[in-house]
Amino acid sequence: MCLAKAYEATKGDEPILEDIAYMIIDGERVEIVTLFGERRVFEGKVRQVDFVKSKVQLEKD
Repeated sequence: MCLAKAYEATKGDEPILEDIAYMIIDGERVEIVTLFGERRVFEGKVRQVDFVKSKVQLEKD
């Protein structure tokens, strides 16, 4: 099983979070929870989701 990884648009190829189980998007706030229960809140928006590469790109405002 290959779970998604989150990347910040300006940071390049280094993921800021891996093994994403689900995300809650609420306006300019993205809450990400990993398979292991780690929770992070990102202030910004989802820029792109690539389902083939399991990659979520986030962008700060």
